[in-house]
Amino acid sequence: MNFFEQQRQAKSQTTRLINMMIISIVMLIGLTSLPFVFSGFEDYLSGTGTLLDAFMALGVIASVVGGVIVIGGLLKYHELRAGGKVVAEKLGGRCLNGVAKTQDEKRLMNVVEEMAIASGSVMPTVYLLPDQTINAFAAGFKPEDAVIGVTQGAVTQLTREELQGVIAHEFSHIFNGDMRLNTQLVAVVHGLLVLGISGGLLIASLFKGGKRDFSLILLGLFAGFLLCLAGFIGNLFGNLVKAGVSRQREFLADASAVQFTRNPQALVSALKKISAQGSTISAARAGEYSHLYFNTGVSDTLTRMFATHPDLSVRIRRIDPLWDGSFALPANL
Repeated sequence: MNFFEQQRQAKSQTTRLINMMIISIVMLIGLTSLPFVFSGFEDYLSGTGTLLDAFMALGVIASVVGGVIVIGGLLKYHELRAGGKVVAEKLGGRCLNGVAKTQDEKRLMNVVEEMAIASGSVMPTVYLLPDQTINAFAAGFKPEDAVIGVTQGAVTQLTREELQGVIAHEFSHIFNGDMRLNTQLVAVVHGLLVLGISGGLLIASLFKGGKRDFSLILLGLFAGFLLCLAGFIGNLFGNLVKAGVSRQREFLADASAVQFTRNPQALVSALKKISAQGSTISAARAGEYSHLYFNTGVSDTLTRMFATHPDLSVRIRRIDPLWDGSFALPANL
């Protein structure tokens, strides 16, 4: 595996996807404003308005739509800044730093320390999740407040080398800034969702209170419908881009894990074990953090387009191009 080339490709694809999201949001704001701008130009052509009025309409509507997205995104961003420790505890994790008791727990702490040195990262806080499936995650805003969570199943069912591969993968998310990127993407998508909610609230408000001018009601209904439509389209596309970015960062993390451990077959073996043992996390809010996991942690109820992780076979093939397609493990594993 040429892990440096894999890293370069994943970073390049991520940049393209983020640029697509930025361009799409700008286009969405512009398209939402167009009907009102056209109305201003019609007034200008008919002599009842000025050209300045048309451009002012564009500025006002674009500012309102953009403001709703920004405010909605900032509120979610502020909520997610708590990351790390909060995420681990919501998933039922137990902190192991300084209190590891069993041999498996001590082995996990040793592996995390080894991978921290290999990746040149700060030693994070480690949490053990009660699930018997195989999974892990990294959460936080910056390396200094990062947390790595590992399921009980991963600790007991993976060999030391396989566990090193999984932990190295999570350190890639810390080292490459994926935690912050994921938080920013979630905030942007939430802002687009708030845009649609705002349209719904506007429509609902029209049917409350006293009498209103019929033309104002029609204008309000049109504006509300436009906001709902923009929010729906934006949220749909935003989730597609978020899923695409998440998949690329998983490829990047796999490539970085091979770089840190110099043992591609250990990571391949861990991925094969997941195919047999599963990776579902049972916590009530597991779905909220699905893009943080080593592998899909929730039931696959969405289409492949919205999958936050690549298929296991695709990940294995990227690491080992000569893989024969079998998920069977060698006898010594």
